[in-house]
Amino acid sequence: MITCNKCGKKNNDAAKTCLGCGHKLQSGKTRDQNISTSGGSEDLFRISLERTSMYAKHGEAWVYAIFLLGAVIFFTYNKIYWPLYAITPLVAILAWFRKI
Repeated sequence: MITCNKCGKKNNDAAKTCLGCGHKLQSGKTRDQNISTSGGSEDLFRISLERTSMYAKHGEAWVYAIFLLGAVIFFTYNKIYWPLYAITPLVAILAWFRKI
């Protein structure tokens, strides 16, 4: 039974809102308890990143930054500067289109 924080009425465990006042109910279960009760023992050893797309975008941004840094070092060492005027905006536009 879940007790409403606002009016004190007792509600079923599956209820999302209070039957008395309509206030949103919060269960006392934590995320770890929900995973351990709903899944089997194989879920205990599975590691999953919840926001893998965010990490993929960060990795892609690092690839662009390392490429641009390599181009700057290469062309500066060879004392040829004009390709940097084209490469830098192209990498920036590519990152902008990729929403990085």
